Amino acid sequence: MNPFFYLAFLLVLCFSCSETDFNAGLENRLIAIVDMSPEKYNEKVDFTSDDNVSGCDDHEVAYIDERVDGSDDNVYYTIRIEAKDYFKSENNCNESDWYWTEQEQVKHQLIINAYASEITENMYFESSQFVDHPLYPTSGITVYYKLEQDEDGQDNDGLGIEYFGHSAELEIKDLDLGAGVMSGTFSATLYRGTPVSDPGSFMGVDNVPDLDLYNPLINDYIADLNGDSISDYYLTDSIRIENCVFQRISIVNNMTY
Repeated sequence: MNPFFYLAFLLVLCFSCSETDFNAGLENRLIAIVDMSPEKYNEKVDFTSDDNVSGCDDHEVAYIDERVDGSDDNVYYTIRIEAKDYFKSENNCNESDWYWTEQEQVKHQLIINAYASEITENMYFESSQFVDHPLYPTSGITVYYKLEQDEDGQDNDGLGIEYFGHSAELEIKDLDLGAGVMSGTFSATLYRGTPVSDPGSFMGVDNVPDLDLYNPLINDYIADLNGDSISDYYLTDSIRIENCVFQRISIVNNMTY
């Protein structure tokens, strides 16, 4: 066999058998792309959680809590990941005004809640908006995103713009309770729950026909306007959380064992 082709074969074999490796530059951070309008690819916002240095708040942390539902020996767990991106330049509270960068005024946060029957080193969660459906995974993840301020400094009269959703995929890799860190990937589709007085002024805000806002915090759910027994999510203003990767973010372990 030609040595060149033999070497190429070995390289292909090695890459195909290797697991995905996280970028070392993402240590202790959560990054993502927020596609504010999936049909318009130029309306995207970067999300990079703020660096915890020199007394700045920890803006990426995961909480693992043990829960009981009242019956004997019936324990389940919740995993809550919280991340905030308030600073752009040096990405921390002390050096944030050193210089001006693109999307400098954007302030936003992301919260992911997942429910698990057990905690293991590697976990995969898939969720949809359906509570019980034969073709889709049962809802086991809730996601919250808030755009507190856009790139023009607008904050929607102090309300910000909130989005909620259940259609998500979460993979946790290398959960290390001893070191108190975990890594993983995430993606989700979310739906707008906050009214906006001037939709044309905000990136991604779309007043679709028969717009139906979605805010489960105030029991405002997606309606079935056409009476086909299926909630009309296509009438709801949506965004996508894409390419989300978190590497060795801190864990607050609230389990009893």
